[in-house]
Amino acid sequence: MKRSTWLAVQIVALSVFLSRLVVGAEAVEEVWPPPLVGAENGTVTLKTDLFLKVPEQVEAARHKEGAVPFTVAQTPPTVRLAFHGRLPNLALNGTGWTSWGDICVASDGRVYCGIGDHGDDAGGHGYCFIYAWDPEAKVLEQVVDMNKVVKPQEGQPAWTKVHARIDEGRDGKIYFSCTLNDGNSAKYPRFHWTEELPGGQLYQFDPRTGQAVVFANLPPKRCTATSILDRKRNIWWCNLEAGGNALWALDLDTKEVLFKAPDGSMGMNRNFALAADGSIYFNGKDGIWKYDPKKNDIARTGSAVPNSPGMRSSTRESKDGYIYGMTMGTNEVFRYAPAEDELELLGTNFLTGGYTTVCVLSPDERFLYYLPGAHGGALRMGTPVVQYEIATGQRKVIAFMAEAFEVHHDYLPGGTYGVKTNADGSILYVNFNGHAGEDIRPEGMSAGGFGLSAFAAIHIPASER
Repeated sequence: MKRSTWLAVQIVALSVFLSRLVVGAEAVEEVWPPPLVGAENGTVTLKTDLFLKVPEQVEAARHKEGAVPFTVAQTPPTVRLAFHGRLPNLALNGTGWTSWGDICVASDGRVYCGIGDHGDDAGGHGYCFIYAWDPEAKVLEQVVDMNKVVKPQEGQPAWTKVHARIDEGRDGKIYFSCTLNDGNSAKYPRFHWTEELPGGQLYQFDPRTGQAVVFANLPPKRCTATSILDRKRNIWWCNLEAGGNALWALDLDTKEVLFKAPDGSMGMNRNFALAADGSIYFNGKDGIWKYDPKKNDIARTGSAVPNSPGMRSSTRESKDGYIYGMTMGTNEVFRYAPAEDELELLGTNFLTGGYTTVCVLSPDERFLYYLPGAHGGALRMGTPVVQYEIATGQRKVIAFMAEAFEVHHDYLPGGTYGVKTNADGSILYVNFNGHAGEDIRPEGMSAGGFGLSAFAAIHIPASER
């Protein structure tokens, strides 16, 4: 580490320590997150050849039997990084501040993402926040505090995760839902639901007014960790948990329930895909199932993912009729043709495979972008940002993020559940889980890739795309 960087990190460490001192009989409020060294308006900008350095463990793994080959970019990206700010405490509860759902690039270019504290959900002591990244100002701003949308009450549960997707509706407003530490636990007696909070809800944020409101209720004592908005038809889809997984649809124009599948009909419930014609493809019993909008019913397709519970992530349908994604467990790239009901496996996503919860198709449909190792495993691979070229199957690492940010900013960006590109594909947005480096990591925070979340805007050089 350079001496100037070392000195800056020590200053940050001292500021974190001082913020937690006891003055007289009163403790100073804990400050979290720590300041980023060299930040302007909370955002740092980094471009370094360390992004192109292959970590030793990756170099060893690439020579193992069965590892898929990859190349590394020739030019490093410029990366802007900001911590999710204005947090009330360090959330030292074993998991802490984390992000679990996909993010949204709105039509005005702003990017919306969410975090929660994995706190005492049944006891009503938890936090969830929504943030907006302004690509012009290069600032990450907290725009929604869920405890101001749903007022805390004695005995009422509190939301502690943003796990379902954040999406922009046809009206230009932002739609999202929150959940518990485990949404399936919503059915248990320890959760005392109220008239104001009968269970999961769909929320609406208006960027013009800055106000967030309860838009609609899910069925009582149900929650969701998985959703997608069909913007063309203005239909919000989710999986209902805590009662047998079931596909559920709400018309955003009328607030009427359009469809509910039988409880227990959905299998691995963390992903389903939206086709261009409005069909929904989801993991069901013994294979991939389809919701047919013409029949308003579900049925099994002829396709199944071998040796896997099914799809773990999926993209929109491409212009040539393919949905791409990652399999659960086997960690393979797949493409599925809805018109022909044909599924093709395209090989392991990176090295010998990494758990990948989100992937995105580039606007020109030449590439898939993804970050393997979502649940903390990315750090064991140096937190690679992978570009998969569809025409050739070549996997190229745009950047290894971990060492660069640890060296320069004492932060280790781990896995992600939220990835999107901007309109022209030049920027990849990532909502990171991660943890503080050794010099500024508070006692009680593990080095497991959770506790300090961050947002990154990765500017991909034109020569690399």
